[in-house]
Amino acid sequence: MQLEISAHSSLCLVIGDPVSHSLSPAMHNAAYAACCLPFVMGGAQVRSGTLADAMKGVRALGIRGLAVTMPHKVSIMDLLDEIDPTAATIGAVNTVVNNGGILTGFNTDWIGILRPLEKLTSLRGKKVALLGAGGAAQAALYACGSQGASVTIFNRSLEKATTLADRFNVSVLPLEKTDELAAFDIIINTTSVGMAPEIDASPVPESALRREQIVFETIYAPVSTKLLRFSQRAGASTITGLDMFLEQGAAQFHLHTGVKAPRDEMEKILRRSLGA
Repeated sequence: MQLEISAHSSLCLVIGDPVSHSLSPAMHNAAYAACCLPFVMGGAQVRSGTLADAMKGVRALGIRGLAVTMPHKVSIMDLLDEIDPTAATIGAVNTVVNNGGILTGFNTDWIGILRPLEKLTSLRGKKVALLGAGGAAQAALYACGSQGASVTIFNRSLEKATTLADRFNVSVLPLEKTDELAAFDIIINTTSVGMAPEIDASPVPESALRREQIVFETIYAPVSTKLLRFSQRAGASTITGLDMFLEQGAAQFHLHTGVKAPRDEMEKILRRSLGA
């Protein structure tokens, strides 16, 4: 059921730069309709230099909630009134809730990592190879570490990776050390290798993968990356970026609305949008 949008509708926005590619509005609006909620989500391109002004606008206009994407997940934290303890530990915010002008930041990306993995295995005692050291890597470090997994970061820039590793007390190896990957139970790719313009590339060769592993791809467009195709041919279990996007979005929906997310409807619109 599509509810009529009116002056009484609660407004949410996804903000980022760029933002036109985001599937958050399609996913959330489908969920609002499924739950008959008077909400609507749109998108707003917000450049880094105008983020502070944008947050003043959120307060002034009474915007209910934000989905925050790159490059604002860290810089937005200084502009909020409160930060959820988990988001503070991760060091990034992807969700903002406006309660009467009080803006609180949350992170649901780690839930997007944790829930798909928990459907396949217990993380306790598992060895995790984390490819990349950006915002998604921070969420993955928290998710895996909170469940007792041992994580090693593989990254091109050892300096950036070491800074992150020191925060979470984990190890670091160069991304080129793919011969080490066979010793790991789980591989999580948080690099951009596999999305445009590197759509025909994989961060690791097929020879580095084995049947007993779980390979988690955080890229959701395309749904089937070269890394996932390599992993499937090697016989490994796979998790797609769509799975992560769905789970973080479901948790975000609940924070914005207080209502349990209709996952089936959200997944349906995502698969339709991505041609999956």
